[in-house]
Amino acid sequence: MIKVRNLYKSFNGLEVLRGIDLDIKKGEVVVVIGPSGTGKSTLLRCMNFLERPDRGIIKIGNLEVHAEQSTKAQIHQLRMSTSMVFQSYNLYKNKTALENIIEPLIVVKKMDKKQAEKVGMNILNQVGLEDKKDYYPSKLSGGQQQRVGIGRAMAVNPEIMLFDEPTSALDPELVGEVLDVIRNLAKEHTTMIIVTHEMRFARDAADRVIFMDGGKIVEEGTPDEIFSNAKNERTIRFLNQVGL
Repeated sequence: MIKVRNLYKSFNGLEVLRGIDLDIKKGEVVVVIGPSGTGKSTLLRCMNFLERPDRGIIKIGNLEVHAEQSTKAQIHQLRMSTSMVFQSYNLYKNKTALENIIEPLIVVKKMDKKQAEKVGMNILNQVGLEDKKDYYPSKLSGGQQQRVGIGRAMAVNPEIMLFDEPTSALDPELVGEVLDVIRNLAKEHTTMIIVTHEMRFARDAADRVIFMDGGKIVEEGTPDEIFSNAKNERTIRFLNQVGL
């Protein structure tokens, strides 16, 4: 379903991604782990051209985008096929929880407002916030804001959802409620790539775990293969450092 081939990205001469190859099946949950500064978030941002790769190919379904010769129409189509959940919520402060969720349905999908609100309420129910539909972000906890952010990403029914450390900005006691929403999405076979530092979550929720270091995929496998039987010395050292 999703293929990444020979993906490279540099910032000011520093090579952050160094020839990434990645295949993701429909309904698969792929969790990306590794030390800070190793290109995990850049990989996600390049997959929907929030950062333009220097070279490489991204294929989602029938759409194939070549970094060096992509058109605006292709990039728009790529972004329509993906949804990104950021670390910092990125909600509209002047819109309610429901309005934040239905915004892409009305603006991007050109959906009728009443129909969009019906979809939005169903999503709020899925993320456990139907009683907060009229609350503005300032009245929501960090965990609730992130759940609205996930709901907004769900609204456009993307081919793949990209999560960039979705719990890193949360107080520890709020992490669980967000991870529970993502676990429920995994049970529904939503295709996801999740960059996270929550190792227990990675072990529980992932179909496949990828360990990145130095802008490359060093090792990948099932959660059991990575967390209990890693082969690469760098992977083993990282897991030891994080207490696994």
